Amino acid sequence: MNQSWRQRWPVILTTLLALLLGLSGCAGGAARPVSWMGLTVVGDKMYAADVEQIRVLNASDGETLWSFPENPEENNRGIFYIAPAVGAGRVIVASQITTGGFFSQRLDIVWGLDVETGRELWRFEGASGQYIEGGALSDDTFVIGNGDGNVYALDAESGDLKWNFETGHHVWATPLIVADVVYVGSMDRHLYALNLADGQMRWDFHTRGAFASAPVLRNDTLYVGAFDDTFYAIDAQTGVERWRFESEDWFWGSPAVGDDIVYAADVAGVVYALDAGSGEEVWRKVIEDEAMQDISVRAGPVLSEDGNQLFVGAQVGAQDGALYALDTADGFVLWSKPSEGRVLSTPVVSESLVYEALLYGTHRIRALHVENGREMWTYPDVEEQE
Repeated sequence: MNQSWRQRWPVILTTLLALLLGLSGCAGGAARPVSWMGLTVVGDKMYAADVEQIRVLNASDGETLWSFPENPEENNRGIFYIAPAVGAGRVIVASQITTGGFFSQRLDIVWGLDVETGRELWRFEGASGQYIEGGALSDDTFVIGNGDGNVYALDAESGDLKWNFETGHHVWATPLIVADVVYVGSMDRHLYALNLADGQMRWDFHTRGAFASAPVLRNDTLYVGAFDDTFYAIDAQTGVERWRFESEDWFWGSPAVGDDIVYAADVAGVVYALDAGSGEEVWRKVIEDEAMQDISVRAGPVLSEDGNQLFVGAQVGAQDGALYALDTADGFVLWSKPSEGRVLSTPVVSESLVYEALLYGTHRIRALHVENGREMWTYPDVEEQE
């Protein structure tokens, strides 16, 4: 473990645990405008982990279609904060329940829900740690990492355990499934390639820093950043390094890939455009705040559907956030929108809208127009509540 990692690890772990413990206080009682939301958009629907519920909204206007559980005060299912996986007629999510009483216990549960109604189809309670990020879903298999150091593969139809793979530390990263291979990073500083069918390891790639995000695949190359201030391009078949790019801070969120350019942001708020083939820097942009407050970026950037804009969510100061739209040609900031609430999740783009999840804000989701950042709708609608 290098010196940089030793110095930063306690700080980042304390921050994450504080966020999760803060959310734990929201379980039970009426829903509060406090959340760490994971968002997934499929077609015209948004699936959101809304603390006490999984909520499905119309992506066009934010109208609620169904929620699970319908009444969390009477039917507590714990706290939900990771992005739902959607496919094969299922919405698969995870929650944490703390039982009451003197001998209280914590249960971490994966739920399989009917995609049309939210009806519970199955649950999996076999993990002993927290689920920090969401899972990946293939046709019949759901794969997710856990804080107990294991990667779990579940039957998407029944919830039965197919296999588990033990790493050397917590698994915070969302897996990437491509055909018959699962790529997943661990806090043990390894990126693993596993057989989807049985969890057998094909190869592992070792670095000086942990992996906390999913890699992105382009052609036969995986692109991923790590907590050793380095961004890597790795042969997807062999696990051999093709090139590396060194910055001055951690890479936490997943990159975005468009045409022949890879876009990545380090936690200090520096956005890099790198040549996908060579790793050479094309441009860099330092995200700045007009009031000179500190900027940090935990989540990855995301491209607009035409590839002309890159959206980066940032935490600004101690409590607030902002969404930045950059020109992919040169990194010029086309527009930015401040927000009340922290930004820890990657924005989601669907057609003409970009969606932003907010933590500790009045709104928990904002939908903005990609061209100019104009606010199209928010959830919850505070004016309607009043």
